[in-house]
Amino acid sequence: MNPLSFFLTVCAGTQNELSVTGDAQQRYQTLYKMYNNCEIVMGNLEIVLIGQNQDLSFLQTIREVTGYVLIAMNVFTYLPLQNLRMIRGTQFYEDKYALYVVLNYEKNVTHALHQMGFNQLTEILSGGVYIGKNKQLCHVNTIDWEDIIRDPKFHAVVHNNGEKCTPCHENCNGLCWGPGPEDCQKLTKTICAPQCNGRCFGPNPNECCHDECAGGCTGPLKTKCFVRNQDWFPG
Repeated sequence: MNPLSFFLTVCAGTQNELSVTGDAQQRYQTLYKMYNNCEIVMGNLEIVLIGQNQDLSFLQTIREVTGYVLIAMNVFTYLPLQNLRMIRGTQFYEDKYALYVVLNYEKNVTHALHQMGFNQLTEILSGGVYIGKNKQLCHVNTIDWEDIIRDPKFHAVVHNNGEKCTPCHENCNGLCWGPGPEDCQKLTKTICAPQCNGRCFGPNPNECCHDECAGGCTGPLKTKCFVRNQDWFPG
């Protein structure tokens, strides 16, 4: 294991699913206390019934979730998980999903989730994806989910519910997490040469990642992995 792993901040996840307690402010404070400065969520990341005016920037530090990610019944506009690189899927939501995003809007749709900031997400090690019933959510069917999902037994069920979504930037070739040039999806699997075992950093046979890499790499050595397959921490 990389010695630097011991300096990463690990926090405990939850297994409440859609069961929540307290008022909106109490739920936000609980979320903040659990995940402020957190880098590795050991368990499930469940973000449920959070209001539209809360500062969620503290979620930017999260790099990995070992269980599943549940985003449900929230009314904030943007989810700042832009440094989340990997969901391991050691636990599933509804028996098969590692990422589940549902019902993120108010009844009158005045406030709703518009964009998921998952720009660095390149690996779901086990489990599938369900995204549906989000009235204004854009840029979820502009993602090649098969590039992210590792296990071919699992698939993505994705409904783009936003009625007036901005197209991807021209540099993104139709694959993006949002409208800007910085939102292009980074492909690390479907572009690989047949000689590669899973992940790569380019389309050529000499641009394969090391076998220990998950989610991609910057070079062929295991020290260049974004995340390791077997370690509980990024390499």
